[in-house]
Amino acid sequence: MFATVLTCQVSAQTLAPCKPGDSLLSLGKAGFFRSIERGAFAIGERTLDDLTDGLGDTGRVKGMPGVARKGVVTPGSARAAVFTGEMDTTLAESMKAYADNPSSDAADAAFSAFLEKASKILFEKMPDRPGVPGTVGLVLEDGRLSNRGVDWAVPEMANERRRQKLEELIFGSGSDLLLGRVDKMLGASPFFKAPVIADARNIDRNNIGIRVTKESDLRDLWFKDYRAYLSKDGESADATAVRTGLNAGWPTLQKYWGFKRTEIFVTRGQVAFGLEMREIYSRYNREDLPVVGCELARR
Repeated sequence: MFATVLTCQVSAQTLAPCKPGDSLLSLGKAGFFRSIERGAFAIGERTLDDLTDGLGDTGRVKGMPGVARKGVVTPGSARAAVFTGEMDTTLAESMKAYADNPSSDAADAAFSAFLEKASKILFEKMPDRPGVPGTVGLVLEDGRLSNRGVDWAVPEMANERRRQKLEELIFGSGSDLLLGRVDKMLGASPFFKAPVIADARNIDRNNIGIRVTKESDLRDLWFKDYRAYLSKDGESADATAVRTGLNAGWPTLQKYWGFKRTEIFVTRGQVAFGLEMREIYSRYNREDLPVVGCELARR
């Protein structure tokens, strides 16, 4: 029913000429890209303006600033190509739902729809020093967010209640991340309760994704600082036992860190998109813009 009404509205509204990008859907897409750039920045990964290749075969020749590849498209049209034409109806519906009844829930639903419908977007971990290429970090593809070789469904990560349930299911709710099941030593002396982690570094279960920005730093915390703490524990003084326990628990900590960084990306993006939607709503009503039409050209 909505699609029929929307189609009729589009037919009536797009008769007059309009500038590319001047529609509720186009503004929503632009706001979405700005929002995920902010989400990526929060976890120390490159924004899309700096990583045109993350959107496909576009942009400049690597290593040759200012030299464009022949036959490529602009960043703007590359972004438009992230969403295939058949996805536009779903995205337009989510935008129109917000326009009809503005709320934080409607904005979150629209943001989730954009995340789910994006074909593929790559982000890049910032290099340690200038001139060194970065490596692929977060990947958004076909309704899933991948990080550190583990992927999560967008609906699970974009909904706070579902995300919390998923976290508790996989990692429990305690300070040991259920690592006591992997090695009793790790359960008896939890990582997040170790003074060298909690006090000296001010790192806890909730902030590890934002305070630890590099996997190399996470590895040092686990295999150096936490190892030193465990080695001083009378019950865990055996070097072989400590090494075995740390090796067994490392994949879980890696996975949890990736989960929390993905969470930060999503939640920061949601907040930014909510602010974008307020501006979009104001312009949509002020300028009487169409819901769809006036889209940027795809490849």
